[in-house]
Amino acid sequence: MPGVAVLVSVLVMVTVALEATHPDMSHCASRLSELPGQPLCQYRAPGQRGPQAAGPPNTNPRLWALSNANTQFALRLYQHLADATPVNNIFLSPLSISTAFAMTKLAACGDTLRQLTEVFKFDTIAEKTSDQTHYFFAKLNCRFYRKINGSSELVSANRLFGEQSLNFNQTFQNISQAVYNAKIIPVNFKNQPEQARAVINGWVAEHTEQRIQDVVPENTLTSNTALVLVNAIYFKGWWKSTFNKEVTTVMDFYRNATSHCKTPMMYQSSSFRFGRFPADGVKVIELPYGTGKVTMVLVLPLPRVSLFEVESKLNTEKLDLWLSSLRSQTVDLTLPKFRVQTSFSVKESLQEMGLLDLFNPEKANLQGLVDGLSDGLYVSDAFHKAFLEVNEEGSEAAAVTSVYMTGRSLRPGVETFMANIPFLLFIREVSINSIVFMGRISDPCDSI
Repeated sequence: MPGVAVLVSVLVMVTVALEATHPDMSHCASRLSELPGQPLCQYRAPGQRGPQAAGPPNTNPRLWALSNANTQFALRLYQHLADATPVNNIFLSPLSISTAFAMTKLAACGDTLRQLTEVFKFDTIAEKTSDQTHYFFAKLNCRFYRKINGSSELVSANRLFGEQSLNFNQTFQNISQAVYNAKIIPVNFKNQPEQARAVINGWVAEHTEQRIQDVVPENTLTSNTALVLVNAIYFKGWWKSTFNKEVTTVMDFYRNATSHCKTPMMYQSSSFRFGRFPADGVKVIELPYGTGKVTMVLVLPLPRVSLFEVESKLNTEKLDLWLSSLRSQTVDLTLPKFRVQTSFSVKESLQEMGLLDLFNPEKANLQGLVDGLSDGLYVSDAFHKAFLEVNEEGSEAAAVTSVYMTGRSLRPGVETFMANIPFLLFIREVSINSIVFMGRISDPCDSI
């Protein structure tokens, strides 16, 4: 059946779904040897790619390395998106994208597998073959999703929607379900692609409390579609220190040196982890949710520094340095109240990063996907849709020259963080320093 397309990861990196279904965590106590089989193909990186950073005590070093790999991928992908979108809001879940393509990697062989391993930085995990990456993804997911409490919730949902007439490889199915809790749901792409699209979009809407609608665009699926892979990540968090609604005030937000708009700005004066980094032209603040296991990190350019300059120099080492240097102190914080939703294809950015064969029907090698069908399978596109809302209670997860800035308070000895110009944000799991969501807020107006 040559020409069959695999539409992988309708990457519903959804940052929403108010009462999301909690995943099956039965695999969290498993060992590597207990995984149900091995993928058809494996890839071992030719030598270690640089030193392995030591993680915290009692943290599996390979798990820490996987988290670091995801951060490297996240920042590199963000650079491509920022270059392509220099002005607008950007919001995404790099962890969700990594997870979705890690599932795709289960079926990959040859150069397709090598490119997946290199682009997503899985080759930075020392002395491990590619199949073992899936085991550490399982442990990473367990580290995240079992930490559900009354002050924050971080859950994931995966599904594979496969053409009902195809015989999907049993090992691919077994590992997908055991590691990623992703079952294959049979649908009729061959004869009813639009009905199949409705089924997929309905599943996404159901698992996101109707927040994400029509993630698979019209006319995307065809009778040649073999598989649609969906990954959804949802986070809802309540601030450890909430904002008082009564002091929220409509103020100017400066999109750039010549354009500004009115938007509700929240305010509080509290103790936060904070740092000022003149050499990098930024100040950074960390806002904890609930017990502090998940935080939002905001990066604001200093006067006479553009966000473009900050973005162009951002890397893993710099971000790690900022986070490790933050110290608790009183800060007068002013932050816009906003809601942002983004929807885009990640195909072009991933191709620019070196993931070429997977999207090429002549070169893609996904022979571990369908029994008896080794040619003609490829990824036609990969979509990502994300949502973020920030208000007084918390979050539900989505070139500026110098402008005049003033703080809400001018008290001596108290730092001011006035987010009335474009800024970066990261939502991260603290214990393994993993970026779950990240983005740029360049225009919060007209969103609330």
